Amino acid sequence: MVETPAVAEPSAALAAPEVPDAAAVRAAAERIAPWIRRTPVLGAAALDAAAGGRLFFKCEPFQRTGSFKFRGASNAVLSLPEEEARRGVVTHSSGNHGAALALAARERGIPAWVVMPEGAPAVKRAAVEGYGGRVVFCPSPPRRASRAPPGSSARPGRCSSTPTTTRG
Repeated sequence: MVETPAVAEPSAALAAPEVPDAAAVRAAAERIAPWIRRTPVLGAAALDAAAGGRLFFKCEPFQRTGSFKFRGASNAVLSLPEEEARRGVVTHSSGNHGAALALAARERGIPAWVVMPEGAPAVKRAAVEGYGGRVVFCPSPPRRASRAPPGSSARPGRCSSTPTTTRG
């Protein structure tokens, strides 16, 4: 039997923040520094010429889990108070955010549940499970990330994390 996630209202650490000031950005960068990879910023002369200016590309596919989502998920997981973190985290994702949250939770030593649509690609499910996340399927994509989707049998108690609440 698969244990299903329980969802609580997001903690202050996971609630959608106001636009962060420079100090908050620096604090988040310092908090996640030991966990993330420094990814390169590259340019492309042909694209610069086509755009009529200099363009810069942050190479986040080189980040752990293959996307920038690991930065925000790590910041959210590391920002949780210990009491909340012990209960674990839950998110709704059909891919990158779920994998990022699963890895961030594993690195902190806490459980993660990822509610995925039944039709999510097998490779995305494998990534979440490979990072230690527990996948729970829902019949369709959730409409509102702060609530459990119909059929997920979620219970109160765990912290909810969404791509929009993990900026940092």
